[in-house]
Amino acid sequence: MNTQYRKNLPGTSLDYFDARAAVDAIKPGAYATLPYTARVHAENLVRKGEPEKLTAYLGQLIERKRDLD
Repeated sequence: MNTQYRKNLPGTSLDYFDARAAVDAIKPGAYATLPYTARVHAENLVRKGEPEKLTAYLGQLIERKRDLD
């Protein structure tokens, strides 16, 4: 599990995974240009993707490529 982008929801004991921060760390402003389905996929990758490959996976979404599984 990737914990780098896991954040606490203020005022609660709940956590969330900040996909926007993960995508924008690679290319600032890129999250706003992603289609809704790509945003959902990005959150899933941030939540369950291999941490050492996360940048490559998210880069594929940003560039709209299909080189990696």
